[in-house]
This record gives sequence, C-alpha cells and structure tokens, in this order.
Amino acid sequence: MVVFSSCLKQSIPDAMLRSTKGTTATLSYKINGNAVNISVDDADNQSVYSGYTLSVTKNAGYFLLAGSGITGEITLSLFTDSLRTGNYKYISGYGPMFVTDYNNTNEYVYAPYDSTSVNITSYHNGHIDGNFSGMLTPLIQAGNPYDTFGTPSSVSITDGSFKNVPVFY
Repeated sequence: MVVFSSCLKQSIPDAMLRSTKGTTATLSYKINGNAVNISVDDADNQSVYSGYTLSVTKNAGYFLLAGSGITGEITLSLFTDSLRTGNYKYISGYGPMFVTDYNNTNEYVYAPYDSTSVNITSYHNGHIDGNFSGMLTPLIQAGNPYDTFGTPSSVSITDGSFKNVPVFY
C-alpha cells in the first residue's frame, strides 16, 4: 500500500492547475479621461495564429508594444534594434503614425504637438514594465490621396502603464 499526504491548503488538482498558469500581463490608460484596461492571463502562451492580445513583437528596426480590447487597439512603436530600459519617444516630425483605434476612431501622431512617450522601467525574464503617454489627432476620414484629420492634438493619453508584457522575437 502507498499513501500520499499533503500539507497543501488547496486540493491537489487545484494546485496542479495553478502551477501551469503563466504570468498575467496588464496594460491600462486613459484616453481623454476614459479608462481602458487590457489583461491577459498566461500571457506567455498567446497564440501567434489567432493574434496576440497584449505583447511586444520585434520587427525590422523597431519593436511594437500592442494591445487589443473591447474598445479597440493600441500600438506603440519603439524604434530600436535592441530593446532596453529607457524612454522611447515618437514625434510628429518623423511622419504620421497610427497609435490607437478607440471606439472606431483612429488616432494618429500627426499634428505638430503630437507625440508618444514610452518609458520601459523594467525588462526582466522576457517581460517589460513601464508607463506611457501621448497627444494625438483623430482621423476623421481616410481618403486617397489625402486623409482628413480632426482637431490637432485633441486626444490625450494619460496614466498609461503596463506590467509583465511578454516580448516575442
């Protein structure tokens, strides 16, 4: 006869399930005062085929911090070949750049005072933590050859933060 005993305060099946669960990644911010929150359980095991919900991916010459939720998506480009802690800023002088789709309105770095600023405060075990902010201009109507933009710098991103976001190479 074999007897197994345990001092766990939870059942063995619960403990086994808990041990296989990965890191939870979060991203939150306010867009013109409206809160947006994105959270992904087991963030390291997101499927590339169905699209990452919250991640950093390496591209040619830049990294893309991206999240998608019920109100839309946000993409913050970090122009570097090697991701490190520090500040990454994008200003309108570099050219127009899509940043977020919030409730079906695309927001861009476009007008002279528009920009995004991303601070990576920690890069550990393939995950980043940090904060971000930005001033953006809404796209009113996409057109060919010219787009129509709304009031310059009328979209404010504040209180942006992210934690445990996985970096995929």
